[in-house]
Amino acid sequence: MKTLIVPDVHNHIDEVEAQISRYPADRVVFLGDYFDSFSDTSAMAEATARWLKASLARPERLHLWGNHDLWYRFPLNSQICWIGSGFTPEKSRAISGVLAFEDWEKLRLVTVLDGIVFSHAGVDRSVFEHPVEGLSAGRVESQCAAALEDAAAGIDNEVLGEHGIVWLRWWEMEALPEFSQVVGHTVARECRVETEGGRFNVCLDTLGRYLGLLEDGIFKVIDDERDGAMVWSSADPPAG
Repeated sequence: MKTLIVPDVHNHIDEVEAQISRYPADRVVFLGDYFDSFSDTSAMAEATARWLKASLARPERLHLWGNHDLWYRFPLNSQICWIGSGFTPEKSRAISGVLAFEDWEKLRLVTVLDGIVFSHAGVDRSVFEHPVEGLSAGRVESQCAAALEDAAAGIDNEVLGEHGIVWLRWWEMEALPEFSQVVGHTVARECRVETEGGRFNVCLDTLGRYLGLLEDGIFKVIDDERDGAMVWSSADPPAG
């Protein structure tokens, strides 16, 4: 199975759909942040919400939460909105007029494919490691599911806090021996790759330039500005 990984959308829905058409895959994983962009409007937010609603209905597409999405689902949650930029009540009303509870319920905080953990911002050991149970991809998944339940109940959960799954910055991430990670969230012009001990971390948030491809357990970074040229593969030998 071939999986296309699409990083932060930020209202660029036409460009994203064009990329999906250029790189046909059996499955598409979105790393979150569908909403909010510079000088956007309520009308743009509504258009993105309508696109997201239709995309969520497609079984071959898997959508992850970003911080720029969570505060429209939980606009009264002070933990989620405390550091937000881009949120406005007007956009919130436009989005909530399109997306219903059952739509939001289809989004996840994390997914694990071929042993790789995909999330919006990344897994920090201080948040997810248990003193006894340690750290595992399964533990991350269960804690993320519990965090969404807490958010709906108005309960703070460190998974959604400053170093949590939608807020961790690339420079704060460490290479974990338990699993590799692919994230968005921390924008830069070039993709970033770190490898250590047979594991890797990749950040794809590059204003739409780089995408990920996962096939037969191999993860690749492709450059859309160079017609999908591969710039890195998890099958490559370690540098040095």
